[in-house]
Amino acid sequence: MSDYKYYAFDYSTGVTREIFRSVTGAPAEFGLHGLWRAKKDGSWSGDALELAPLLNSWMTGDFDLDDDEITEEQANACLDQWRASGSWPGRE
Repeated sequence: MSDYKYYAFDYSTGVTREIFRSVTGAPAEFGLHGLWRAKKDGSWSGDALELAPLLNSWMTGDFDLDDDEITEEQANACLDQWRASGSWPGRE
């Protein structure tokens, strides 16, 4: 079992633009630590500027921890597809 939860973020477009992961924990602690955004180069960034759009959407109710959670397999498949296509839909 993964130590992470994965989330698909679509900027309210209906099309996944970014993948995030967080450490498994209580929703009340979401965003306080252990949150990262997938980058095109294969790394994960926890920089505050990288996380701000997701956290802002979460606070306004446009992102939901339950509805937007995906499996690790779904996250990896999406990231692999983006890398293979050469078209990265979100921020690089």
